[in-house]
Amino acid sequence: MAQGPALTEAEVRDLVVDWYKKLDVHAPLEEYRPLLADDGLEMRFPEGTSHGFAGFKAWYDRVTFIFFDEVHELQQLKITPSGDEANVQLVVRWEARRWNPPKPRSEQLRFDAAQRWVVRRSPQSGRPVILTYIVDSLTPLEGSPPL
Repeated sequence: MAQGPALTEAEVRDLVVDWYKKLDVHAPLEEYRPLLADDGLEMRFPEGTSHGFAGFKAWYDRVTFIFFDEVHELQQLKITPSGDEANVQLVVRWEARRWNPPKPRSEQLRFDAAQRWVVRRSPQSGRPVILTYIVDSLTPLEGSPPL
């Protein structure tokens, strides 16, 4: 049953772009709440699956203390709207630095991350939100150390 007007590709694209901008600057946690579904949120990262905003918070708190100087650059984006939901397939190039104490220098990480999302229109806000976020693969680029 539809929750509101059909999602458009432009709305979903704006969500994707906003998401990665926030990740690049390590935005305050509360700025992510309007981008994530209130009910049924599932996020599958290489290191495990999280559920709900509390699960996202635990993941975010951990990774923002590991990675810095992050840059996310969309390489591919395919959005397939279907009513108040949309399937998203994307590849994002993720670059970051990591310091493993007591090493004298940080490491430059570079990966292409293939992802699948399900986005739906929020019944509360009317805006698109991420319902399912799946990292299917992380492919290291030449010269990148492993995670």
